[in-house]
Amino acid sequence: MPDYDYSLVDAAIIDTQSNTQRVLREVLARLGMKRAETYGSVRDAADMAATATPDLILLDIDGEEAEALRLIRRLRNEPDTRNPYACIVATTWQPTPLLVMRVTNAGADDLLVKPVSPKQVQERLAALIESRKKFVVTADYTGPDRRKSPREGAQVPLLDAPNTLRLKATNRWAHINARQLMAEANHFVNEQKLLRISVQVAFLIEFAATGLTARPPERMAVEHLARVPAFLDDLLRRLDDLGEPGPVESVAKSLKMMAERLRLQADSGAVAAEELERVRALARDLMQAVDAARSLEAMMAEVAAAVTGYRTRLEQMAQAKAEAAKAEAARAATVVPVANGDAAKEAVGS
Repeated sequence: MPDYDYSLVDAAIIDTQSNTQRVLREVLARLGMKRAETYGSVRDAADMAATATPDLILLDIDGEEAEALRLIRRLRNEPDTRNPYACIVATTWQPTPLLVMRVTNAGADDLLVKPVSPKQVQERLAALIESRKKFVVTADYTGPDRRKSPREGAQVPLLDAPNTLRLKATNRWAHINARQLMAEANHFVNEQKLLRISVQVAFLIEFAATGLTARPPERMAVEHLARVPAFLDDLLRRLDDLGEPGPVESVAKSLKMMAERLRLQADSGAVAAEELERVRALARDLMQAVDAARSLEAMMAEVAAAVTGYRTRLEQMAQAKAEAAKAEAARAATVVPVANGDAAKEAVGS
């Protein structure tokens, strides 16, 4: 294993247990880290994203799971984060499959099982330095790409995210322009967010369209339509960051207003067909306004593939759930209650 220099690395330890804080700090100190801030709760670390630039974050996921996951998502996605590409390692005593999935979906790099040893930490840091996953940017996620299967539709480009842990540990920090590196990465993320949000909005509307025309509208369709305004708010905020409002802003605001009005119609039990078609047209206009270089046919093909794939997964899940319920019912039917058995014995005896 290469001999890394951790003396310039800034670390943050967030853990509700003071003893675990002390152990982790000692482990990092043994590796040569001289700067490791400790926080006793996620709330204590709430301002860290905007006021500090840690290269490594060790985050306890057990004591405050929901808050910890929200912090990871904020670190990765909010514009006030000074280093959204920091290496984030969640720590836990019980790595259940559900917890692993939640940590991965939030945007963490890794999950470390307690109790930790210096060797474990050293190996994980080496992996983050030498073979960290590239970042993927979608409408609602920014972080290491963990998908093993191909995505529906167009392939999403990956970002070789700035790895300040690697740059400092390999003594390259003094030879790069960190500000420019971050600015270029942030610009890439913002551009990808605009593209992915526009496609996501079109996907949500196309998926909901069939269910919205039912009488009354289907609950799942209404729920998917209800997600549209929040995505558009994020898109509009990112337009402000890029300083490029123009036609995209106009279409996004019109689409948000129409989507909210359509949601109100759905809640009342009647969706006007012409209103629905207007919303679908605005969603297509938004995709074209965001990415004028790409053909509308290609965009709609991507949306259609995503809708088809999503419906297939929903059908598979429903079928699996029905089969599991059927199997459980069959199993229950074959179990003869003990009380009934005793009654039969008594009848034979008499």
